[in-house]
Amino acid sequence: MQTKTNKPKIGEIIIAEVISINPNSIYVKLDEYNMNGMIHVTELSTSWVKDIRKVAKKGQKLVLKVLPARGDGRIASLSLKRVKPSQKREKLEFIKNEKRATKILDFIVEKLELKDNKDDIKKITDTLIEYYESLYNAFSSISSEGMDKDLAKELNKDWAKEIETIAKEKIKPKILTIRGNLTIKMTTQNGLKTIKEALNINNSKIKISYISAPKYMIEIEGKNYADMENELAKTVEDITTTIKSGKGTCQFAKV
Repeated sequence: MQTKTNKPKIGEIIIAEVISINPNSIYVKLDEYNMNGMIHVTELSTSWVKDIRKVAKKGQKLVLKVLPARGDGRIASLSLKRVKPSQKREKLEFIKNEKRATKILDFIVEKLELKDNKDDIKKITDTLIEYYESLYNAFSSISSEGMDKDLAKELNKDWAKEIETIAKEKIKPKILTIRGNLTIKMTTQNGLKTIKEALNINNSKIKISYISAPKYMIEIEGKNYADMENELAKTVEDITTTIKSGKGTCQFAKV
């Protein structure tokens, strides 16, 4: 993981290692920034802390939230209690993915025979992060969507080709799923015929199954949430139009 030269922003979720424990505070070293931080005892837990040494141990990694700086700002003010469980999970997942991405980068460097060329390694790393914000995002996007043409021009034709090949070998795009319930009600005798017509979707990505009257499950699989949301919305709209033409109602709700 690269060390950033600037300071963390207020509200940013960071990871740090405990370096010392005092009666009223814990000092840590930030993993992603070249600076230390301090957690006051009041920012350790929502409940009263009787023994600060039971909250953390030296060498332990903590996921923390950045608070407004105290004093000259050379030491970051941090909070443990203000980190939500979802934020902790996301940060740990991000760290795990970036470690994986670093190994992929090492493999690329070895393949391109650039081990002794720090300037070229820095160019590849900086360019990928500039385009995708993180190395893992870069390799994941390149794996699923291919190398961006403008990015390929900024790098090097041979580099770009090798990076794309290795990204596709090392990262397999996840298959995503969005599910929802359709509540369909008909008021005419031909209601069943209308429902069958409405649910006869000619799309291999979308599956519709019967739950129990008047509910049906609809789900779509894909690799891009935005595209899937748009496709699902259009399908639900088509179903609703057909149901309404048969004097019925159709309501959709995600699950």
